[in-house]
Amino acid sequence: MEKPSIDIQYVADLARISLNEEEKKMFGEQFASILSYIEKLKEVKIDDVVLKGEEEGFKNNLREDLPQEGLAIEDVLRNAPHHANNLFIVPKIIE
Repeated sequence: MEKPSIDIQYVADLARISLNEEEKKMFGEQFASILSYIEKLKEVKIDDVVLKGEEEGFKNNLREDLPQEGLAIEDVLRNAPHHANNLFIVPKIIE
């Protein structure tokens, strides 16, 4: 099987972490090991497997979903550190 190619710098940028060359090599080997294990799992035959909860005679025991009165805006905003115009004010997280 061909060893998968992984752009470690791209993954590190997505995770907003900085890696030195040694860490990039270590994580690259770990990612490759994980991907090879996933390839191995793809070989398992699961055609005859019945999932838990899908056995014959299974009955869904969920409660009925009924609309209910919501909380008052004052109660919702009571513990918010910052709010205005009935909205939560939160710090900007996207550049």
